[in-house]
This record gives sequence, C-alpha cells and structure tokens, in this order.
Amino acid sequence: MSKRHLKTINAPRSWPIERKNKFWITRPNPGPHSLKESLPLGVIFTDILKHTKSVREVKRVLNQGIVLINGNVRKDHKFPMGIFDVLELPGDECYRLFYNGKGKFVLEEIDKKEKDVILFKVVDRRILKKKKLQLNFSNGDNILSDEKDIKTGDSVILGERKIKEILKFDKGATIYLTGGKHVSMIGKVDSIEGNKILFNSGKKKYDTLKKYAFVVGKDKPRITIKDE
Repeated sequence: MSKRHLKTINAPRSWPIERKNKFWITRPNPGPHSLKESLPLGVIFTDILKHTKSVREVKRVLNQGIVLINGNVRKDHKFPMGIFDVLELPGDECYRLFYNGKGKFVLEEIDKKEKDVILFKVVDRRILKKKKLQLNFSNGDNILSDEKDIKTGDSVILGERKIKEILKFDKGATIYLTGGKHVSMIGKVDSIEGNKILFNSGKKKYDTLKKYAFVVGKDKPRITIKDE
C-alpha cells in the first residue's frame, strides 16, 4: 500500500518546487505514471502556477468542475499529470507538461488551438475477442481499434476516442526524449537496434534507450515544443 503523505524534501527531483518552505506536499494517486514521472494537480496549483495558497483552496477550485486534463474534468487534487498532458482552465488558459534539460517538469502555456492535440504513446497492445485490438497508452488510457499495424512505441492522436493520426516509431520519426542524459532533446531516428536507438539532433548523433523515445511527429513535431 502506498503512503498517503510525502515529505517535501523527499519529493522527486523532477518536481520544480522549493523544498524548505513547507514540510509536507501532495502525493499523487497511484496510477500509470511513477512518482517521478507525474505531478499532482495540488502541486501544480500551489507550487507551479501559484493560483492557490493551500490544498483547501485547490479543492474548492476543483470542486467547481472547471479544470480539465486532456479534455476530461478532474476534481481530485491528487490526480497525476504526466508528460504532454494538457491542463485547461477557464478563460482559454491552457498548459502542456514538458521536461527541461535538467529533467525537471515545466508547465508551458500553449495556444488554445493546440489543446485538442493530445499525444498518446502505445506501451502495449492486446488482441481481444472477435480479433479486436486493444491499445494501452503510457497515461493509463486505452481504446479498441481496427488499426492492426499500430505497434508498441508508436504514438497516436485521438479525437472523440478514435484515432485521428498515427505517428510510427520508425527511421526518420521525430522524437522527444523523456529520460536519460539527453532528456527534453528533440531528434530524428536513424536506427533502432534492440532496446537502443540512434538519433540525430542538428548535425550531431546520439544514442539512448528506446524506452525514452516518445514519437511526436513525422517531419516535425505535431505540437509546439520550446528549445531548452
């Protein structure tokens, strides 16, 4: 059973928070993301956006049903946001979660035109009854699909629970790195060899583990990503 509380000093280094001004901080609910790969809404409101000063204020805001994550209303202050998730607030205020070059989360404001472009990384696929394909995503979501050529490692863009676009994890794909020493770097895949990939960024070539690669586009990223 997971602990209910989290000491601020023990919070993941990926959380961009001050660690000396309070003893406890909100622990995200268990879910698809590990502790270091997610940020709870409570921390986002009080420590990142600074829209509220206490958990009580966060709960009051969330209970109004005006806060959306990836288009879904969320009322739990412990709900975890993960990489590329979109936070939508009243007044056309929209943010997407990224990493910076030091592996810390950054919440970047985005144009509201991009709020519906949600990237989902396929981490597992299963054949169900009647040969239906179930795709499981890195954020814990899943859908049934007739697209048989989608593989683990590919990314998709959804609309109304249907696949609008498939981004293949192949040579030439544009990727964003979510871990390792090259975290937050954008590059193009040169080759995939076992659990490693070779990629280029600018005129330089690098290698990293395949699990860190998140396909974000074909010729270029499908979302706006600021250079770090």
